[in-house]
Amino acid sequence: MLDLILIFLLAGFVTTVLAGILLTVFKRQIAVNERVNMYFSKPSKKQNEDELNGRKRITLSGLFTSYWKKGTEKLNQKVSKEERKRLDMLLRDAGYPFKSAIDFRLFQIVLSVGMGLPVFLLILPASENKMLAWLMIITIAFLGFRLPVFYLGKKKTARIHAINLSMPDFFDTVNLLLEAGMGLDLALAEVSKKIKGPLADEFFQTLEDMKLGKSRREAFYDLRKRVPSDSFQSIITSLIQADQLGIGMAKVLGNLTVRVREQRREAAREQAMKAPVKMLFPMVFFIFPSLFIVILGPLVIQLVTKGLGG
Repeated sequence: MLDLILIFLLAGFVTTVLAGILLTVFKRQIAVNERVNMYFSKPSKKQNEDELNGRKRITLSGLFTSYWKKGTEKLNQKVSKEERKRLDMLLRDAGYPFKSAIDFRLFQIVLSVGMGLPVFLLILPASENKMLAWLMIITIAFLGFRLPVFYLGKKKTARIHAINLSMPDFFDTVNLLLEAGMGLDLALAEVSKKIKGPLADEFFQTLEDMKLGKSRREAFYDLRKRVPSDSFQSIITSLIQADQLGIGMAKVLGNLTVRVREQRREAAREQAMKAPVKMLFPMVFFIFPSLFIVILGPLVIQLVTKGLGG
C-alpha cells in the first residue's frame, strides 16, 4: 500500500515538473494563441450563442403569444357585454394594468387553474378524505380567480391616493401658467410633461380626446368618469361650469387648490381623531394583558406559594 502511494506521488511530481517546463518553453506561443482566440474566435462564438439565445427567447415568447391570442379569441365569444363592461370599469378605475377585459378574464382563469392544478395532482391522490381534498382544491381555485380582482382594488386605491396627493401642486402650477398668459390646454400639457404620475396621464388622455374632435366639456366629462375621486370630480365639475359661464380659469383654479388643501387637512384631522379608536383593540388584547402579567404576576406567584399570611 505504501509503495502504491509513493508511485502516485512520484507521478504527480513528474507531471507538475513537465508542465512547468512546457509552459516556460511555449509561453510566447500560448500567449499569441490566446490573444488570437480572444480577438477572433470568441466574439463569433459569443455572437452565435447570443443569436441562439435570442431565437429561443423569440420562439418561447411567440409560442406564448400565439396561445394567449387563441385563448382570448375563444373567450371573446363567451364573455357577455354586461360582464365586459363591468370589467372595463374595474380596469379603468385601476389605470388599465391589463390591455382589455378579455385579457384580464383569461388571466383569472389561468391563475385559477395554475393554483388549483398542483393541489389536485399532489394532495388529492394521497388524501384519505376526498371530500375535504376537493373542498381545498375548489377553495384555492376560487382564491386564484378572485386574486386579480383584489389586485385591481389595491391598484385603484393606490391610484386615487396618488392623484389626491398630486392635485394641489399640479393645479398650482397650472394656475401659475394661466396667470402668465398661457391657455388652459397648453398649460395642462406643459404641466403634464413635467409632473409625472396618474394625474398627468389622465390629462394627457383628455388632451388626446380633444385633438380627436371632442369638445373640452365632453373630454372633461369623460375625465371625471375615469377618476373615482370625489375631490377630483368636484374640481373637474367646477372647471366645466367655469368654462360654460366664461369665468376666468386662473381665479377658479386658485380657489380650488385652496379648497383641496383644506380638504387634505380635514382628512388628516379625521384620521387623527380615529387613531384612539383604532388603538383601543390592540391595547385591550395585546398591551394590557402583558402589563397585567408583568405587574400582577409576582403578586399571584407569592399568593400561590405563601398564601395571604406569607
